[in-house]
Amino acid sequence: MKIKRKFLPVIFLSTAIVLSACRGEKEQILIGRDEVLSRETDNEEVEEQEGSESFPEKEDQEPGDTGTAREKLPSIWVDVSGAVRSPGVYQLEKGSRVFQAIEAAGGFTEEADSQWLNQAAAIADGEKILVYTREETRALKEQGVFSPRETTEQKNSETGEQGRININQASLEELQEIPGIGEVRAQAIIDYREEAGGFGSIEDIQQVSGIKGKTFEKIEAYITVE
Repeated sequence: MKIKRKFLPVIFLSTAIVLSACRGEKEQILIGRDEVLSRETDNEEVEEQEGSESFPEKEDQEPGDTGTAREKLPSIWVDVSGAVRSPGVYQLEKGSRVFQAIEAAGGFTEEADSQWLNQAAAIADGEKILVYTREETRALKEQGVFSPRETTEQKNSETGEQGRININQASLEELQEIPGIGEVRAQAIIDYREEAGGFGSIEDIQQVSGIKGKTFEKIEAYITVE
């Protein structure tokens, strides 16, 4: 019994040392795990931050919004009737031409006289475009009624130089009476003559963009500078 009592303190001390060592090892394990978790958390935060920088939040946009506001072009209403496939009233963009109104109405029928109209002419809001058949235009010619194009050509052939349009003085509307000259080219003629101080000869009109070669040959007989 004395021997056992003598070894009891040694046993208690050994036990305490073992328990202390286990506790320390457990604490090290816990501390190590906390460090790993802390590093993982830090890595996740860094990745989230980098992701937010790479893909910045977009402001709310409506579907189909391109970020640029599109202005709605003004429109006009035109009544197209006669020898077209779908006569009716059509809404077109402002500045449209006769041929665009014809296309909106389905195009000419087989009986239509497409040469009677100036298809390049500009159309105004509320205008009525009547497409005649070849039989109708034949009857009109027998009565002495001609298309606007034929009337202009006939007038020029009868009056010679007096029937020509002075490209140094003509207005935007008058310039559009020249065959093949629409609003865009008419405005280009006015812009050029204002910049250059006028045309010295009818050949100078070839300096205007889009009026060269065959185009000039077509309008040569209709223009003058005097």
